Amino acid sequence: MTIETDYFDIFCKISRAFGTAATQNELLNLIVDSAIKSMDAKAACLFLSDEKNDFFIPVAQKGLSENYFHASPLKAMNLVKGIEKDGYLLFKDATTDPRLEHHEAKKAEGIASLISLPVRVKNRVIGILSIYTATQRDFGLKEIAFLRALADQAGIAIHNNRILTRLEKSSTLFLELASIINSTLDIQEVLKHMTEEVCDTFNMKGASIRLFNENTQTMQVVASYGLSEEFIKNVQP
Repeated sequence: MTIETDYFDIFCKISRAFGTAATQNELLNLIVDSAIKSMDAKAACLFLSDEKNDFFIPVAQKGLSENYFHASPLKAMNLVKGIEKDGYLLFKDATTDPRLEHHEAKKAEGIASLISLPVRVKNRVIGILSIYTATQRDFGLKEIAFLRALADQAGIAIHNNRILTRLEKSSTLFLELASIINSTLDIQEVLKHMTEEVCDTFNMKGASIRLFNENTQTMQVVASYGLSEEFIKNVQP
């Protein structure tokens, strides 16, 4: 079987998985496993961005030990800049390359080479797909193109899951609000519950509802949740 046929078979398998009720975790694990098999690699890991802490957090992996897996988060900023410039980053000797950290941990893990590729959603890098080999090696253009396509599939899986999650949250929110509206005629109570439900559903710190007062020609707060009185009084929308 040729390399091209292998790649075709792998994409057929991934396409079938996308067409079923596979969860995001199942799809990402399939992509990681496919990367290892297609490259005859030691391990692979898919990281997603934690923008608050400037790290990439592992969300799917195979072939890495528990100690290495948890002891080696990837610093985000420098990696993203390099990956966006060239489309991938290759570390032929991952145990000495100054762009990487934890050289001794990589030696102990039996990692020789490492290639990292961007996971994108709407042209924004939200993650990294990394493949680890046990012996030093280069990657050909076709191999890199295939891995970049795999990383794109991961981005699609994540994007679709986020859309589905938002739709489910929105549907739940509308059902809860409809129940509240049907249970009371007090508009103030309805608006108060609305701000609470929005914050709880979308994990927000606070929310406020302002209505236009024709007499004063100003926007007045009629309901709020999670915001201090001082903030509401002094901050305009």
